[in-house]
Parts: sequence; structure tokens; C-alpha cells
Amino acid sequence: MVGEQGGRDAFIIECFDNLSKKGLFRKHMDNIQRIVKEIFIGIVHVFDKSSLTLKTAIDTVFPNNNLSMTQVRGQGYDGAINMSGAFNSLKSLILNENSSTHYIHCFAHQLQLVVVAVAKKHDDVDEFFEQLALVVTIVCGSCKRKDMIRKMQKERVAAEIEVVVVLKYFKEEGSTLSNRNQAKDMQIQEFTDRLSKVDTELMENMTALTPCDSFSIFDKTKLLKLSEIYKNDFDNSERAQLNGQLDIYYHSLLHDERFFNLKGIADLSRMLVETGKHLSFPLVYRLLKLALVLPVATATVEPCFLAVKFLKTDLRNRICDDFMNGALICSVENEALENVKIENVITRFRKMKDRRGEL
Repeated sequence: MVGEQGGRDAFIIECFDNLSKKGLFRKHMDNIQRIVKEIFIGIVHVFDKSSLTLKTAIDTVFPNNNLSMTQVRGQGYDGAINMSGAFNSLKSLILNENSSTHYIHCFAHQLQLVVVAVAKKHDDVDEFFEQLALVVTIVCGSCKRKDMIRKMQKERVAAEIEVVVVLKYFKEEGSTLSNRNQAKDMQIQEFTDRLSKVDTELMENMTALTPCDSFSIFDKTKLLKLSEIYKNDFDNSERAQLNGQLDIYYHSLLHDERFFNLKGIADLSRMLVETGKHLSFPLVYRLLKLALVLPVATATVEPCFLAVKFLKTDLRNRICDDFMNGALICSVENEALENVKIENVITRFRKMKDRRGEL
């Protein structure tokens, strides 16, 4: 997905369940500040969660917000079958309309599923939780023992029983070398199995953009393959130009002190803009923006649905969708509202229709 290309912006769809509603978010490259932003578009009431219903809702929201499906370069949601299934899912329907809308299952959710799956399969971890269940049974059987545990080791117990900590222990300090290797291999295999071939190729190619350790993993071949994945954003002539541009880009930034100690592609993007090199290497910068806007996690938008619990209270149990959309946007997009003047709001409200009294 690109920030501004041929007079178009770029957008991302992120949908999440909340009651009987779906939320849409726009993820794009800000053309002024040159940073990636996620903006809450609104919520849509749906009568069921079928893929066709969700696709119809998206097709209704997009034109109302001057958006187009041809501009989408990514989609992100959980792994529910109606959302990410191989056939007739929302992901498939959108991909059929635009092949560049690559879907990535939220990495945070995938990691959680991997940890749980490995914990069930690993012998030592399974034995650990069996012993833990016995300890919990004994402790909970006595109020006195329960109070002692709460008082003396409350924080330690809460930390020690985390599944991730357990897996890390067996991976680094397991009873034998084979147990440590088993825990590590099972995590890698489980995570790999959950990624599709396209997802794996996409992630591997994007890692070649990272500036860490003085561009130590830069790989021109992978970046050229990445441009081939986004067929709608690079034609054959631009790929030929990109081939030569990548060599100049690498040698230009490798010895530039301003690009030392960068921690990720977000820092790289900002530095390219600050130094003006995004104009010297426009095709490389386009690849960088495509990587930045791909939705690999949904953590940043989850708080938006927490706001629903505060807005839709018992006193507002019959709030309409338009009212809720307006209230949510005001609650979530505080930064955008800082530039809105109260006088302008009053003027617009007054012009909507005749009022009995002047405001």
C-alpha cells in the first residue's frame, strides 16, 4: 500500500467483533508528517456475521468516506473462518476484487495460539501444569494456606505460572539439551504452520528493508520479489528501474552516519524524509510504505472498542449507529479534534436548520 501514488491515498481494513457491530479502521501514510497512522472510520451494524454481509457493509462504508477498494493494500482481522477462510470468506471476497489486499493474521493472536499449542504438546510443560493443578487444589482447600500464598508470593506466583515464562524456562534451562531444543523447535514449527505461503514470502522479503546493524540483512533479490508481489503498484519498467536504484540506495545509506543505529523501518522512513532521500529513491520508498502499512497486529485499535463500553451505557442502551459513530470518533480521535474550533461547530449546527433561538 502506498501513501500517495497517482493522486490516490492508501487504506487498510481492520474488522473486529463488538456486540453485533464491525469497526473499520484506515491505516495510511500521512503525506505531511510522513508517519503511519491508524484512523477510526466508524462502526457498522450487521445482522449476521456471514462474509457476504460483512463485504456488503464495507462496500457501503467505503463510498461514504471517499474510499475505494482498488486503493486497499492489506486487510487484517482474527482467524475466524468467516473472516480468513480459504473459500468464500471476507478475505477471499476482497482478494477476488483486488489481488493486492494481502491478509495477515494478527501476529499477537498467532503468538498466543502458538504458545498454547506448544504448551499442550511439550512433555515437560504438560507435566509442569499437572503439578501446578495439584498445588492449586491443595492451596485452595485451606483458607489459611491461601492467605499465606497471597501474602508472601502473590506477585511471584502470578509471574511464574505464565505459559510464556514456562516455555522460555524449558527452552533455555530445560533438564536436558534435547528438551531445550524440543521447546524451541516446536515453537518455530507451530508458528510456521500457521502462516500461509504468501504470508511467509511476504514477511521474509520485507525483512530485507530493515536498517538494523548497518543494513546487515539487506537483500536486493528479496526486495525485487516483494515488488513482484505488489503487481498493481510496480509495472515492468519500474521494476527494472528499481533493480538499479536498490544498488545506489544501499551504498548511499551504508556509509551515511545519519542512518546508523536505526531500530526499524519506521525510523528508516522518517530519516529518509528528513534527509530528502525519499525523493532520490522513490521506488524504494514506495516499497517501504507498503511494508509499513501492512497490518501485522491489531493491538493499537483494540482500545477503540473499550470506548464502546463507556459510551453505550444503560442510559444509552438505545443509541443509534450515527450517534454512536460520532461519539466514538470524538472519543478516539482526540488529536484530530484539537484543531476543531467550537465556533465552527456552532456555525455548522446553526446552518443545518432554523432554530427557535440564536446560539
